[in-house]
Amino acid sequence: MTQKKPQMRHARAFVSSVRPANGSTLIEVLVAILLLSFTLLGIAGLLGATTRYQLGVEGRSKLTLLYNDLTNRVRSNPTQAAAYLFTDSWATQQAAILTRGIVPDCSGMAAALPACTAADRAADDLWVMRTAVRTAIPNGSLLIDGGGANGFTTTFLWFDKDSLNPTTTDASALKQSVECDASTMSSVQLHTCCPTVAAVSTTPGVRCLNFTFIL
Repeated sequence: MTQKKPQMRHARAFVSSVRPANGSTLIEVLVAILLLSFTLLGIAGLLGATTRYQLGVEGRSKLTLLYNDLTNRVRSNPTQAAAYLFTDSWATQQAAILTRGIVPDCSGMAAALPACTAADRAADDLWVMRTAVRTAIPNGSLLIDGGGANGFTTTFLWFDKDSLNPTTTDASALKQSVECDASTMSSVQLHTCCPTVAAVSTTPGVRCLNFTFIL
């Protein structure tokens, strides 16, 4: 019995020397998990921002195609250029239900039955473009104003739920678009401001994109 006691004391000493190592390893694992969590949160935020950027690029690509389509329609029907003007406010357009109604169908095979006049073509073009904008972007609306030597200004309006206001403490507050003022704004600012006729000065989240063309 007396010969085994040193071995037991040696075993206890060995166990006591191992315990701190186990505790240190557990702390290191917890720290690693914490760092990994922060990394994953950062990646998730980056992916969210990338997705919003891609959606923004896609939306602008659609608007560019719609703008090119509209200008081609107006230029192919120059005698009825004034008939393409459309300046209903954002609220009025959102409340309206787009139905063809008495607007003649002058597209495709329907153009031959009956033959459409230039005025009919203008009415049909405007209806087609408004419908295309409404379906291409969220709550899409269209304004066409101007004419003459200064050209036509085409404005695309849509609702952007991700356009947050960085100047407020409310994380969910949407950004208010600025009304256009040609006397004080640069050409870059005039590209993204909202026309006064749109009447969105008290409607946060509505965004605008302006294009100008001359016949």
